[in-house]
Amino acid sequence: MTLLPLLSLIIATLLVPGLLGKETDRDKDTVTLVNGDRLSGTITRVEEGRLVLNSTLLGVVRVKWSDVRALNSDSSFSVLLQDGTHYDGNLSKEASEVSIVADGREAVTVESPAVVRIVPGTSGTGFARVLAGVQGAMDIGYSLARGNQNQMQSSLGARAEYTRAQYRVRGRLSSLFARQDGARSQSRHALNARVERTASASLFTYGLASLERNERRRLDLRTRLGGGVGWQVRKSRRTDVAMVGGFAFIREHNRHAANRTTGEAFVGIELDKRLFRSISLSAELTVHPDAFDASNIRAEFDSTLRVPIAGRFTYSLSLFDRFHTKPATMVERNDYGLVSGIGVRF
Repeated sequence: MTLLPLLSLIIATLLVPGLLGKETDRDKDTVTLVNGDRLSGTITRVEEGRLVLNSTLLGVVRVKWSDVRALNSDSSFSVLLQDGTHYDGNLSKEASEVSIVADGREAVTVESPAVVRIVPGTSGTGFARVLAGVQGAMDIGYSLARGNQNQMQSSLGARAEYTRAQYRVRGRLSSLFARQDGARSQSRHALNARVERTASASLFTYGLASLERNERRRLDLRTRLGGGVGWQVRKSRRTDVAMVGGFAFIREHNRHAANRTTGEAFVGIELDKRLFRSISLSAELTVHPDAFDASNIRAEFDSTLRVPIAGRFTYSLSLFDRFHTKPATMVERNDYGLVSGIGVRF
């Protein structure tokens, strides 16, 4: 019962400084477009063929990278190219050429279309430096019913992403708690983390770790540790599709069954889609066959539709499903649910 408020407090404590810091950044970069327009602000990234500029007067501005004629900044950036190489240093752009100058080194000049990703360099110190590069969202939901049977349900969800030129760290937390008079309280908690390293414009490798507890499935704890390879099938301004596959070691502690240690191969697809008016959809589907028992297969599905309300605040609707061909005794094969919440993007 106390887990959800505690997690909310911890996450809020970590994120608020980052939110405040991002709002107080001064306009320090200048971008000149091919039509002659000149924009001032702070460059937050170049990715998916778009330059994202945070301007005090205009807010968040997104322009095509090919429409940028010149770029000037005194800040340090990390630049990733299509062949997988990356450079760190001061950045400038003139026409179709991009120059990166590192301390004590000669300038490196590359063609503008060869740039895959640009993110701000490591500035600041300690934890503040990490927070400056974090993006994500947090959602909280609560429902209460009073009558013949009193019911209560609360949920917490959070997603965060820290991106550098050659690697990306992703984390996801979901927590669901339900209580009803005359019945045992039910909860479901999951924590997932993944570290990606970009090998080329369309290929990346990664390591993963996850913890899951699900009282509805009589699962006290599942620990998962592994890694794999991903391939960007499509990457555009509005659509990001990736295929992933790999292998993970599994350790399960079950309430009414023997504990299990095994290995699982897995293959899946991941989708991030920007719909009209800044509405976004993210979905992940993975299939996990047991490496030592071909008839023992798990499947996991997670999706979230996010609708902006005002400013950074959003409404979210999440659907999850867990399927297992050989579940524990007295447990259904499917465990699914629909969760709504109010959240904030950071």
